[in-house]
Amino acid sequence: MIGPIPGFRDLKTEPVIEARNITAGYGRLTVLRDVSLRIEKNSVTAFCGPNGAGKSSFLKLCLGMLRPREGTMSVMGTRPGSLFFRRTLLRIGYVPQNTAGGSLPTTVREAVSMGRYGMAGFCRPLSRLDKDLVDAAMEATGVADLAKRRVQELSGGQTQRVAIARSLAMEPELFMLDEPSSNLDAEGRTDLLRIIRERQEYKHITVLIVSHDEDTIAGCRDMYRFTDGRAEKIFTGQEAING
Repeated sequence: MIGPIPGFRDLKTEPVIEARNITAGYGRLTVLRDVSLRIEKNSVTAFCGPNGAGKSSFLKLCLGMLRPREGTMSVMGTRPGSLFFRRTLLRIGYVPQNTAGGSLPTTVREAVSMGRYGMAGFCRPLSRLDKDLVDAAMEATGVADLAKRRVQELSGGQTQRVAIARSLAMEPELFMLDEPSSNLDAEGRTDLLRIIRERQEYKHITVLIVSHDEDTIAGCRDMYRFTDGRAEKIFTGQEAING
C-alpha cells in the first residue's frame, strides 16, 4: 500500500481555518493576543463578545487584510497574503459590517453579478450558468423584485440582502459574515438563518459569523467568545448568550 506523500497536505481533513498563537494589531494598538483556534470544514461557527474584542479583526486576518505580528495562520491550506492566496480568495464569500451602496449608480442585478466576475474575469461576459447563479442568489435573499433598482435607493436592510446575495453568487466554500443581521428586520433575520442552514446542509460550505444576535448565535454548532483580544471556545449558543 502506498502511504502519504511527504510534503502534501490532506485538504479533506485539514481545518478550513487554523490560527496558532496569533497576535495582531494596527500600529501600536494590539487587537488580538495569542489567539489559537480551528474552524472545521462544513461547520457553522459564531464569534461573540463585546465590540472591540477582536472579532472583525480576525476576519480581516483570514482575508489577508491584516497581517499577524506573531503566530501562524492558514486558510484553506494557504497563508493569507501569500502568492497563492489570491486564488483562495475566489473561494471565500465575505459580507462586511458596512455594506453601503457606494457612489456608483449600480443596479441590484449588477451588484450581485459582481460576485461572478471574480470567477469569470472582468474581461469575459457572464455565461448562462453565471446568470443563473445570480438569479438564484437574488431569489434566495428576496431581492429578485429589486433587480432593476439602484442600490443607492435601497434601505439598509435591502442593501444588506444585496451584499449577502453577491457573496452567495460566488458559490463560496467559506462564507464569512460580519454582523449580518444588524440592518435586518425579524423577517430578514429568519431568511438569513434559512439561507445559512440550506447552504451548509446542501452545499456543504463552511460558515463563520460575527454576531450579537441571540437567534443567530443559537443556530451555530461551535462558538468562540472574544474578550480583550483573546478567544475562548464554547459549545452551545445558550452558553454564549448567558456567559
